[in-house]
Amino acid sequence: MSTLTFHPSRLHGTAAVPPAKSQAHRALLLAALGVTPCRLIGFAQPLCDDVQAMIAGVRALGATVEIRQDSLLVTPAPASPTADMVPCHVHACAAALRMLIPAFLVRGQRVRFTMEEALFRRPQTAYDHLIASVGGSICRIPGENGGYCSIEVEGRLPAGSYQIDGSQSSQFASGLLIALSHCRDDKGQPAPAEVQITGQIVSRPYLDMTLHQMQNFGLQYEESAPGRFTLQPRRAPSPDTVMVEGDWSQAAVLMCVGALGGNVRVSNLSETSVQGDKACMDVLSRMGLVKQAADGALSMVCPAQTQLMPVTVDCSDIPDIAPILALALSRAPGESVLTGVHRLTIKESDRLKATVETLAQLGTRATVEDNGDVLHIFGGSPLRGSFEADARGDHRLVMLLAAAASAADGPITVHGVEAITKSWPGFFDTIQQLGGIIS
Repeated sequence: MSTLTFHPSRLHGTAAVPPAKSQAHRALLLAALGVTPCRLIGFAQPLCDDVQAMIAGVRALGATVEIRQDSLLVTPAPASPTADMVPCHVHACAAALRMLIPAFLVRGQRVRFTMEEALFRRPQTAYDHLIASVGGSICRIPGENGGYCSIEVEGRLPAGSYQIDGSQSSQFASGLLIALSHCRDDKGQPAPAEVQITGQIVSRPYLDMTLHQMQNFGLQYEESAPGRFTLQPRRAPSPDTVMVEGDWSQAAVLMCVGALGGNVRVSNLSETSVQGDKACMDVLSRMGLVKQAADGALSMVCPAQTQLMPVTVDCSDIPDIAPILALALSRAPGESVLTGVHRLTIKESDRLKATVETLAQLGTRATVEDNGDVLHIFGGSPLRGSFEADARGDHRLVMLLAAAASAADGPITVHGVEAITKSWPGFFDTIQQLGGIIS
């Protein structure tokens, strides 16, 4: 376990964030299932663990991925399943696992996914009924003596009509939509398919991102009713190039620094992005921060003598940025409320509990009510430092603690900082580039 200490220091300057993982996952899978090579642009090195997990996944599907300085060249392979069960290591990446399962099923390729225990414990049952309905099987094998766990999947998913529960995660529906856009009938010919997403569709913006990326790759669909999709088979080659935007969930960390007294401009964001976490700017604006845009960079700045305002935020569609928003809201005197936070309990850690306990260490009282779905933050107290914290294997907790330390009254020592490689391996360099002090 690695340990770093983050010291108080005003963060300011311009920085870039990593490519959006959510877009990267979808673009990699769509490119791998295509028929012509596609170059994905915007992949500054080093690549995070989750993107590398999806690269490993599409390579297991048979595609080749050449990693260049700032791009990935993906060359798809024809669908030619083997009798062997191919291995695919997805580390701790839930998106890779959930989106790859139907891709292998459409190819009719047996696959054994290996993963860390933390991922194995997360909800993964949304495909079980679908797999059984086509005569396939899914077998879950716990790890032994701290080793990797496995999920083995067999079966073939032909063209047809299917249902998928949208209440666990939109990633299951996204994976099925992409896969069934490449399915074939019993004669091996590309054929249309239908998908009905049942239950509440959580994180709808991520589903919309999937549909947007499908359009970028020339795939046609119709949503005849909410959650009911008719998919047409691919008839066009993949685009020569696809740009992957900067990640708004990571940018939210730097934007929220504005509420802590910093001023960080982020250089590689799109204001027209369909990424749901772009909502961080609206939340910060409602608190009293002001957007500034110059030279292609965006920042949220707190004007001098401005008292931040408490707000209520529905986090149902933006759960990933709820913890960093909670930190920003701790600076607003009064009671702020985050609703729709119950899904934080099934992330890399119990992120809801971790957020409440970390805020307490920082001197801010927070409580959870309504069956764990509402977080109350009582802000306005000075940010305390001079304590040690466990990152709990959660990359987002590392980022929260590093940001908090910049405005605290003493340093914060964080154990388990290696968790940051899941999403932003260059995070510590970025913090130091912005004037942060790390020892």
